[in-house]
Amino acid sequence: MSQIIDLATNNALLSGLILAAIIGIISWLWRAHQNRRDSNAIFKFLTASKAETPHTFRSTEAIASKTKLTQSRVEELCTKHKKIQRNAKEKQSWKLIE
Repeated sequence: MSQIIDLATNNALLSGLILAAIIGIISWLWRAHQNRRDSNAIFKFLTASKAETPHTFRSTEAIASKTKLTQSRVEELCTKHKKIQRNAKEKQSWKLIE
């Protein structure tokens, strides 16, 4: 173990690569956390909306307004979510699927 540490501290290129890898991993983890947090907010809104209103689909604009996310962010996350489906006729609306 000490040989690896000595090699990393004495080799600038290797130190740089290790630092880049650490920064990349931290960045990826942060994005994954943000995606999960925002997806959960959208899912909770759609769940509450389904219980409170007779509307099956909710517009991207309504979701964005209630979750304080941009419309493009809502669209991106809804497209990736397994339990959220886009309306085939009106592309800017979404619903929960069972």
